[in-house]
Amino acid sequence: MAIVLARAAVLTVDANDSDLPAADIRIEGPSITAIGAAGALARPGDQVIDASETLVTPGLINVHTHAATAFFRGLADDKPREFWAGYAVPGQEHFTIEDYIASVRAACAEFLLNGVTCIADRLGDMDRIAPVIAETGIRAIVGQTLTDARAVAAWKVTDELLERFGSDPAARVSAGIAPHALDTCSDALLKECARRADHAGARVFIHVAQSEPEVAAVRARGHEGALACLVATGLANARTVAAHALYLSDAEFEAWPGHGIAIAHCPASNIKIEARTLPLARLVGRVPIGLGTDWTVTNNGMDLLAEARLAALAGKMRADDPAVLGVRQMMRLLTIDGARVLGLERLSGSIEVGKRADLVLFDANHLEATPAHDMASNLIYSMNGRMARDVLVDGEILVRNGKLTRMDEMSLVRDHRRRGMTKRRDGA
Repeated sequence: MAIVLARAAVLTVDANDSDLPAADIRIEGPSITAIGAAGALARPGDQVIDASETLVTPGLINVHTHAATAFFRGLADDKPREFWAGYAVPGQEHFTIEDYIASVRAACAEFLLNGVTCIADRLGDMDRIAPVIAETGIRAIVGQTLTDARAVAAWKVTDELLERFGSDPAARVSAGIAPHALDTCSDALLKECARRADHAGARVFIHVAQSEPEVAAVRARGHEGALACLVATGLANARTVAAHALYLSDAEFEAWPGHGIAIAHCPASNIKIEARTLPLARLVGRVPIGLGTDWTVTNNGMDLLAEARLAALAGKMRADDPAVLGVRQMMRLLTIDGARVLGLERLSGSIEVGKRADLVLFDANHLEATPAHDMASNLIYSMNGRMARDVLVDGEILVRNGKLTRMDEMSLVRDHRRRGMTKRRDGA
């Protein structure tokens, strides 16, 4: 049975940024098979969804997160930079793998309810966490965090993930290689990551230049800076996704596009813990860049629209130019550019025939969506993620009329609340 989204206003985010004021979208299986005039595509037996009072966009793509840490929300606000050495959270030792599993289920639900259809997620214990991510229906690329301290065990899990999920982004869930950061991974480990990624055809996800101590550690190993370390270890290529990239020199920013290294930009997290942000306008359009929420201890929210708004405004301030980072550019960072960062641009990120039906229907019956002078502007600057009415991934409806179809939000709320109260009693 096909699904037809009928009479929708559509932001396609295709190569021409085409807007369709009223159109039908036909979905068969996981893919978009036709886009046509309003009221023209439905056939007998189809499931027809009235989209006449919605704004349909490609699913939002979160290129950097640690979903299983949703339990950490509110545990470390307003801390000095020095607090984040090692990125430990007070009471973290009280959390069990069962808590992380409950947390990742709740996080994926929250992402879907906010219109996020794809995440790049990395953490420890991913052999236990990734199957739960898969159960939620969200699209994901998963990675086991690798460090020198835990390399042997982490490589075992990484190999298991690659064997189970593969590295082909055509799969709804696939695996990548996830060295933690330049200071927690030796050059030898980073070279091994590059070698294995090349062999497996996998993306590499790594934190880069996220703090001054990290860059100091890299320089102590004989590298001029973070970029030089990536070059020396074979990671300065289009297969690498570098999260943050805050502490780069002017020379590194100028040289960066020549290597094609993608960047996962997480402005809320960066501003919260480093009071610093990427000079986005300096790199946008020159290198693949997508938006990420990071983890809930450094960014308490999972609303990627809020992330786009902050990225635009902070980016304008950093550039000292209110004309940069326009609405359409930010729409692309949320969707097709994020897909390009993850190697998914042929599958998702825009609404086109042949692409996967990863779609969001935003409810336009809210004051924040009116008047409709420019719906893309409304989406970036006044609407919010929870206005996502319906959400589809691979053609499956995962949110309908604001309700999860595979999970129950209130059950997740009660479980998260109960576990949080238990941790407070335990001292977390």
